Amino acid sequence: MFLGLLFVGLTGSLSAQNVTQTINGKVFDDITNESLPFASIVVKGSEPLIGTVSDTEGNFILENVPVGRQILSISMVGYDTYEMKELLVSSGQEINLNIGMQQSNAELDEVVVRVNKSTPLNSMATLSSRQFTVEETQRYAGGLDDPARLAASFAGVANPSISDNGISVRGNNPDGLLWRIDGVEVPNPNHFANLTIAGGGLMSAISNQMMANSDFYTGAFPAEYGNASSGVFDIKLREGNRNKRQYAFEAGILGVDAMAQGPFKKGSDATYIVNYRNSTMALVAPLLPDDAGVLRYQDLSFKTNFPTKKSGTFTLWGIGTIDGVNMDAADSIDWESDFDRDNSETSIYMFATALSHKINLPGKAFLKTAVSYSGSGLEFEEQRLDFNLNPYPQSKAQNTTSQITVQSDFTKRFNETHSNKTGVRYNHLSFDIDVAESLAEGETPTQIAKQTGSTDFVQFYTQSKINLSQSLVLNAGVNAQYLLLNDNFSIEPRIGLKYNINNKHSLGLAYGIHSRLEQLPVYFVSANGSTPNKDLDFMKSAHYVFSYQAKLTDNLHLRIEPYYQQLNNVPVSPDSYISTLNNNNTLFFNEVLVSKGKGRNVGIDFTLEKFLSRGYYYMLTASVFDSKYSAADGIERNTRFNRNYVFNLMAGKEWQTAKNNILSANVRLNYLGGNRIEPIDMDTSLQQHDVVYGETNGNIAFSQKHDDLPVVSFTLSYRKNKAKYSSVWSLQVLNANCTEEYSNDFYNLKTNQIDTKYDGLVIPNLSYKIEF
Repeated sequence: MFLGLLFVGLTGSLSAQNVTQTINGKVFDDITNESLPFASIVVKGSEPLIGTVSDTEGNFILENVPVGRQILSISMVGYDTYEMKELLVSSGQEINLNIGMQQSNAELDEVVVRVNKSTPLNSMATLSSRQFTVEETQRYAGGLDDPARLAASFAGVANPSISDNGISVRGNNPDGLLWRIDGVEVPNPNHFANLTIAGGGLMSAISNQMMANSDFYTGAFPAEYGNASSGVFDIKLREGNRNKRQYAFEAGILGVDAMAQGPFKKGSDATYIVNYRNSTMALVAPLLPDDAGVLRYQDLSFKTNFPTKKSGTFTLWGIGTIDGVNMDAADSIDWESDFDRDNSETSIYMFATALSHKINLPGKAFLKTAVSYSGSGLEFEEQRLDFNLNPYPQSKAQNTTSQITVQSDFTKRFNETHSNKTGVRYNHLSFDIDVAESLAEGETPTQIAKQTGSTDFVQFYTQSKINLSQSLVLNAGVNAQYLLLNDNFSIEPRIGLKYNINNKHSLGLAYGIHSRLEQLPVYFVSANGSTPNKDLDFMKSAHYVFSYQAKLTDNLHLRIEPYYQQLNNVPVSPDSYISTLNNNNTLFFNEVLVSKGKGRNVGIDFTLEKFLSRGYYYMLTASVFDSKYSAADGIERNTRFNRNYVFNLMAGKEWQTAKNNILSANVRLNYLGGNRIEPIDMDTSLQQHDVVYGETNGNIAFSQKHDDLPVVSFTLSYRKNKAKYSSVWSLQVLNANCTEEYSNDFYNLKTNQIDTKYDGLVIPNLSYKIEF
């Protein structure tokens, strides 16, 4: 059906009239946030030339821009020229851009061009950073409209599981990732978050219709990013259109989306954008069998913007999710594992909302203050049927956390060579943890953790960008963190140097210490009436990164980054290989830990990327790494996430058809080293009729691997641009070659042996979207 619809579109009238669209936006200084009047904005390659200049408030409007791919060039005296490549102009939605310009450090007669694809939005980032666009999450194969799955195409990143969007950055646990939305730290913003992999989920809860261009970091990030040990997603939300109201609706296999945006009233600068999404399976659940195990999810997100003449701009945004799944036991004749005997009910929620205010101050300064409230919760209850089909409690869990945050960031440019950003964040953390699990067949569930209370977490940072010369830039700062729960304090210096050899080649060097709180249930594990994990130190990760970047042509860029990470104060078991570095899930974690472990990650990342030009593009990434740790026994082991190598080859082609329409095809080959194997204590497992992991008979944890995983994904789309609307048919398929990966180990009730289950999950999404 999908290919037939494409054929119909392709054979449409070739005599269609040219369709155009409007691009509007604002140009500002990326440090001081000052509006930049009289900046030149042109559509490169347009004939006749389409261009304009920004007004006294930095606003601009480009009218009659042809639909299709365009390159936007923004230039101004005293600033580096900024190019926005691969900009997709469609007839259904006006494009709204916020363009931050970096002050030039070059000679007056030298033109420096920064490209959005290779330049992060945060100008104080030295290396290991990348700006990504929402459109890439839709276009890149395997992205599935999800920034986390998109990031798996980047160097240094791997998905621990095809079925989950958790990402391991440079061999680290996915739980070491920091998520921020419009500068505010938020809980894991994924549907079914932390259910199978800590730090991951089934799919992003942030609709691509809400996201603006954002940044992703894989190491040695600037001082403003605290409470992160592996990487950072710094997500920006779109602002609503100031000029007209616009709408979009999308329906597909995975979900149904509806979006609205525009000014609150005509002529007003105050805007809104709101999006609601529901799972398709939940909508058709009444038509399905009762035991179908339907995944239900829905999310709502919004952003409102209220500029004032003299008092700055006020912004209110929010996001919320509700997820659930009920699973019924299989027919007893089909029982193969204990999982088949279980009835379970799971419900999960997540929310975050913030009120922020930003204002320009005299003396080239900028102040942004925000108050936010966020949290997440999970309720899980499981019953197991005995062999007489009588149910008995197996496990239950309630885990709710919330956070109230007050934060303020002050940015100032002291002179042409020195800019500084300083901020403070005060977090009040509340939690309610109640976890119990049956430790043996038929036993009453045993309390693993039960605690209600609150604590406070304070962060302070300051960072400066200093132009030491026309070719050498220094980014330096410090982040300090204090956890009142156990009086744990950490001072974390960050420094980066970037040397521009010429306008085509540059070198970078960065160092930083980074740490992150453990999941709260880890701190409140109960043992003999006490909570010994409450005194755990911050695990600290020292990042050392070198970078070489080359602009081989205007559209072909090369990046090579070797790195080394030294981990100290790693939480480990005092008498086994257990460590939070290897946790897949912290919900039923009941190990006593000490901060006596060490670790290291060493590797090299390689990226060769051709931007979209002449209708095609490609990206080749390679990551070779080794991730090891030592527990309290001093034995060095692989971490669970030490795949050793990850390779990606992604390529795409676009064809413009019937003058205004675009056919797009994209394919990605993802080749990953196998998952690490946790050894099983066979004798104990057979005795208890359940899988018990342990190092026995000389087996060292994670010394062996499962088979490597070749994963092929593809995306096909056809965009039709009409005068009043645009529509897109899209087919996205993840793991089209049905590669099987390790799922779990289990005691086989039929053979009385320990077996391993492998899944070959294929995730397709056929969707139709209309914008008007």
